[in-house]
Amino acid sequence: MASFNDLCFCTKQESEQFTSANILKATVATNGYQGGDSGHGSRTYFSLEDLASTDMDIRAGRGKVEIMLGGDCEFQTFIDSLRWAADKLEEMSKEG
Repeated sequence: MASFNDLCFCTKQESEQFTSANILKATVATNGYQGGDSGHGSRTYFSLEDLASTDMDIRAGRGKVEIMLGGDCEFQTFIDSLRWAADKLEEMSKEG
């Protein structure tokens, strides 16, 4: 089962800031494909951090994470951060 203690196994990690009237930082990390389900050891990490003026609320429960953002700038920086994160993880998956 995935655990935040496993973050040390994510050998590839990158962060990027997305700036408008707010500043949102996205971080992704992974150790790539490991040949199977969670028991085989593949780990993937995604983080969003408010660095300035991001109207963001988060709820997390068992098996579900919800993110609510307020404002046009947050809408745009969220789109940009998700696009970056997906592209970066895909790029990392192709690295040796």
